[in-house]
Amino acid sequence: MRAALILTTTLLLAACAPEAPTPAETPSAEISAQDAAPAPNYALLSIAPQTGTWSFQADGATHAAGFGAPQSEYQLVLICNHGSGAVTLTSAHELAPDQDTTLTLITLSDTRALAAKSFNEGLPNVTAELAGDQARDIATLLTAPQANIGIDVAGETHVYPWSAEIAQALEGCR
Repeated sequence: MRAALILTTTLLLAACAPEAPTPAETPSAEISAQDAAPAPNYALLSIAPQTGTWSFQADGATHAAGFGAPQSEYQLVLICNHGSGAVTLTSAHELAPDQDTTLTLITLSDTRALAAKSFNEGLPNVTAELAGDQARDIATLLTAPQANIGIDVAGETHVYPWSAEIAQALEGCR
């Protein structure tokens, strides 16, 4: 039931993608050479990020940041349920048939392999639902300002620019 509710929320957010880019406090997508030495994911996150903008949505205790091109579905949705502390990451990847898989979150210095499930009904996506310490860890990792973040599913990696909307959505789950 919970998965169906989160999936419904995600699909509703996808239908509400921003019509125009919104300004955000986004650090430069450039990763400095100074950051390269201690950063194992420097090369991967230095590629050009996906095209689109981040937006923030709140509905009661559910806060979400969604990334997508104007007037289209979101490519990535990050959701925090402030009441339960649960964090959900939903990436627009098609992996058929529906199956258990791994969604890998990539930051400049860290990589987290998260248990996920692919869904192909409606808009195909891969969703990781996190609770407890794992949810807090991911929320803390993503609220820190950084140039880019990456999502890898089945060897297909997408890079996204980081934005303050991510921190705004996930702050309540740290």
